[in-house]
Formats: sequence, C-alpha cells, structure tokens
Amino acid sequence: MKPKSIGGITMKRERLLKIEGSVNFRELGGYQTKDGHMLKWQKLLRSGDLSRLTDQDVQNLAEYGLHYDIDLRSPSEASWLTDRLPKSTIYRSYPVYPIAQNDHSDLPKLPEEQAETDYLHPYALMIMNPQSQLAFRTMFQDLLANDKPNQSLLFHCAAGKDRTGVAGFLILTALGVAYETIKQDYVLTNIVYSTFDQDELRHRLQNKKAATMVNQMNAALQVQGDTLDVAKQTILDNYGDYANYFAQAMHLSEADLTDLRRIYLQ
Repeated sequence: MKPKSIGGITMKRERLLKIEGSVNFRELGGYQTKDGHMLKWQKLLRSGDLSRLTDQDVQNLAEYGLHYDIDLRSPSEASWLTDRLPKSTIYRSYPVYPIAQNDHSDLPKLPEEQAETDYLHPYALMIMNPQSQLAFRTMFQDLLANDKPNQSLLFHCAAGKDRTGVAGFLILTALGVAYETIKQDYVLTNIVYSTFDQDELRHRLQNKKAATMVNQMNAALQVQGDTLDVAKQTILDNYGDYANYFAQAMHLSEADLTDLRRIYLQ
C-alpha cells in the first residue's frame, strides 16, 4: 500500500498517526475481522484532546478526509478545550456521561422516565445508562452516514481512553473484530501514554509482531484490559449477546450492520 502524501509530508498507513497537537491519535484501519475481512484505512480514527492542533495538523486532517468529529465529552469540557477542525468537518457533541437535559449537545432529549440509571462502575454505566446509549446510538447513525470514499470519522474524549475506548469496543464489535484484537487496541492507550519516544513507538507498531509487543509492554506496565471486560460482561449479563444489544440498545437492524460492514470493511 502506498503512503498518502498530505500537506508536503507523508501520512503513512500506520496505527499511531503523527498529529503533533493531539494525543493518542490512532487509525483503526488494518484490523482483521473474524471472517477474514479488514478495516479500511482512512475511515475510522480515535484520539484524545483536539484543542491544540497546529495549523499543519488541521490542513493534514482536511486532506485526510476528516468528515465527522464525534465529541464524546460533556459540553462543559468541550467549551473549555474547543476542538480545532478543518472547516469542512462536521462536529457532533454526543456526551456519553449522564448530564442535565438543558445542555448544549447535539443529542435529542431523553424521555423523563429514561433519564436515570445508576451503576457503580463507569464502564457498566456507559453500556446501560439511557444517556450513554443515546450517545452511542446517535454515533452509529453518523457512522452509517459516512459512506463516501475518502471520508473518515473520528471519535474522541479528553484522553482517548475510557469513553473513546468503549466507543471503539462497540464499533469494532459491530464490524466483527475479535475481542482479543479489540482489547489490544484498548490497552494500546496505556502504552502510548507511557512511551516518551512516540516516533519509535510508531515505528514498532508497523512491525508484523506489533500485537506481541503490545501484550509484552502492557504486561510490563502491569496494566491489563480488565476494565474493558466490565463493558463486555455487562452486555452479556443484561442482553445475552451482542446481537441483542445492537438491536435493542443501539437500534441497529441486520441491514444496518450489513451497511456498516460494507462501508468500513474490505
């Protein structure tokens, strides 16, 4: 695969993208599904804070086809650190954590009787709370609308870890990626934040043995993906399987899931 030249620099098809003003900015392209397909490059991105993007970053992302920016933070977080984006990028505010209904997000208003659901673990809350489900459900609608070639959709929170991690788990699961692979992508955040030399990490992630490296480094850091297991188990305990969760909580039909796979897989 030939790298894409953007803004006078080369944007390679690599896991950790070189976006100077952001943190934990990653491509999801290249991941394999259980049935042998692969996620297309330049279609799905995840990151942390986008408020410090340089002018060059903004130009590079415009030429990279950044079409949707799904902001999973609260409106107050978004107002403190406003995303810097290409003019053509569509910005969406879909706060995952429960907030007051008179907010300034882009979510439709929840019915009063659905506004409260309490879970002690934040990952269980993100799976089950009506506000959280609404945020992810609306995100999936934009994923379905992002159906043109050379258009990418980015989802992010503040650090690109928890809210972004659960969003990535749901998206990759809907696309048919194995949970082991999803967990490796999740724990990669820990490695990004613990590695001083991001260029060296970027190089190591291009290696064919990258998955083994991720597992070894994560074990050395004594940081496991057990937290993500809470999200997975919450789905299984309350819905029985992923299919029921996507149908009942995300309102995705079989046709929708087929369309998602057509848009994002090759």
